[in-house]
Amino acid sequence: MTTWTASDGSQINFEQYGGSDTNKPNLLLLPGLLGAISSQWRPFLKPLSEKYRLLLVDLRGHGRSQNNAPTLDINQMLGDISGLLDQLHIERLHIAGYSLGGYLGLLLAINQPRRVATLLMHASKFYWTADSAAKMRQQLDPDVMAQKVPTYADQLVQEHGGRQWRILVRQAAELTASLVDGGLSERQLKNAQLPVLVSVGDRDELVPLPEAYRLSRALPQGSMLVLPNTRHPLQTVQLVPLLPMMQSFHTE
Repeated sequence: MTTWTASDGSQINFEQYGGSDTNKPNLLLLPGLLGAISSQWRPFLKPLSEKYRLLLVDLRGHGRSQNNAPTLDINQMLGDISGLLDQLHIERLHIAGYSLGGYLGLLLAINQPRRVATLLMHASKFYWTADSAAKMRQQLDPDVMAQKVPTYADQLVQEHGGRQWRILVRQAAELTASLVDGGLSERQLKNAQLPVLVSVGDRDELVPLPEAYRLSRALPQGSMLVLPNTRHPLQTVQLVPLLPMMQSFHTE
């Protein structure tokens, strides 16, 4: 277990793969909200590590990363990623983020445009409304989840801990609500002057195809990839066609 200490003392867990060959480009793989690097992106590690130096990070409060703050704050999570990259002396990198991970990658690209070369946003919801946030809040109730989706609740226990998962779920609901008025606006997308691949499954329950298309069109260098027979969970994504697309897309 390798960690980096954030400014508030939180230990942020990360993993690295692909060796120390400095000729390899850096690729950051970010998990989604309520996800952890112990389970997400794992099938992609071996093939991607042949071409890239990989960095995986457990988001604040997720997996083996701590959160000493009382809430999950999107800007604090962004600061964690930026601070870790500084610590590792990674000045230039590619990013592939799932769900909230893609949103965080976009934030980093807008705030540090010279740092991010390319960005893949898979199943990342950008357009949050009061109605969609309220619906998500109803779903992100640990008691309801334990009753209605016990298998998923058990997974969260395994990934985040028997007590932490309930705290995390409640914090995730608050974070989602904060993006309605405090998240990125479409006007800010003009500052994302880098190639962005918006990837979405054709059966995604959270990100409708029209929303993904709208995001790809609003980005100055946006493009869109629709994955067949794919729902929102990352484990429904097959290596092909996403892996070869990543290998051709994440290049300087």
